[in-house]
Amino acid sequence: MVVVRDFERPDGETIDALDDSDSASVHEALGERTAMDPEIGPINEEVRVCGPACTVRVPPGDNAMVHLASDLAEPGDVLVVATESRRAAVWGELLTRNAKRRGLGGVVTDGNVRDTDHLAESEFPVFSAAVSQAGAVKETPGSVNVPVSVGGVAVRPGDVVVGDRDGVTVVPRETADATAAAAADVADHEADLRERIDGGETLADLLGVHDMIDDADVRVVDSPDDV
Repeated sequence: MVVVRDFERPDGETIDALDDSDSASVHEALGERTAMDPEIGPINEEVRVCGPACTVRVPPGDNAMVHLASDLAEPGDVLVVATESRRAAVWGELLTRNAKRRGLGGVVTDGNVRDTDHLAESEFPVFSAAVSQAGAVKETPGSVNVPVSVGGVAVRPGDVVVGDRDGVTVVPRETADATAAAAADVADHEADLRERIDGGETLADLLGVHDMIDDADVRVVDSPDDV
């Protein structure tokens, strides 16, 4: 168990550039890697999250370290909470009020949250794998700002978390600038595809699906009787 008070973060311009992209574009820019399990999603689907990860590891049924991390995190940081059990909620209304007052960027957890009526009405981004009314105790230490695994993805302090209603993508800190640029290229490419589709071309042609079928010598017939 260890608590690290601070860590290196990408600069604000890089965070803003990633915030201009959606989680899917960032995922593609990363070579379709570092997407969290699809069960982790937003309580309020109208909000998105983008910011440096402040990581937390908690023992089963205890969220004391989440409260500590909320005090250590800087404005804009996203708490990424790794749990060993979904039995007790690691996040709720009071933590949300506290986090909003401190200017935090959001929370992402593979555990569960509660007070979802309040969370759904709040503009504070909360992403979780489950919901439960069961409360957590505050008795056992864990760790803050150490490498964790959440939703099948390794997350280190300072990695950038990009989440929306499609899911959560994690950007390694050292590739954040390049990923932001690549995600912008993905968006430009998709804008071009939209224009060409509206102009009458089909997506299968644009993506080369027909050429792939031809190159693979797939037999194409007119009806089941020709098989």
